[in-house]
Amino acid sequence: MAPAVYNINMEEYILAVDPGKGKIGLALLDGRGNPVRLLITTPDEFLHWLKIWSEEYHLLQAVVGNSTGKDLVLKDIRHCLLPYTLIDERNSTQEARLLYFEFNPPRGWRRLFPRSLQYPSRPFDDFQAAVIGRRYLQSRIKAGEAK
Repeated sequence: MAPAVYNINMEEYILAVDPGKGKIGLALLDGRGNPVRLLITTPDEFLHWLKIWSEEYHLLQAVVGNSTGKDLVLKDIRHCLLPYTLIDERNSTQEARLLYFEFNPPRGWRRLFPRSLQYPSRPFDDFQAAVIGRRYLQSRIKAGEAK
């Protein structure tokens, strides 16, 4: 089955953000919802990375999880004049864990256990941001915005 193509130009990107008080997950997604760049940063460095990625990529929109820490993130996004949408991120942790293991398959004896029972060996806020971005793109498909 071919991956869904969302109604954005392949040279346009979605910046997905998983806000938090201590760390912020960032995911730059292409028109297929594939992560192009993944990063975990601090709230103090968020504006720095937002400016860098805004210069390097044509950011169509920011998509922000509506949880703790979103107000600081939204302030910086507004400062850069980037349009944004808030997305419900409830129950995204399990989905992000599975996505993490899709990109980082377990090795050795860990391959024997179901991925749903494993926990990543590092913070995975960047993958949670990717889940938030994919939810936004899926909502556009359901709304009939896809080609």
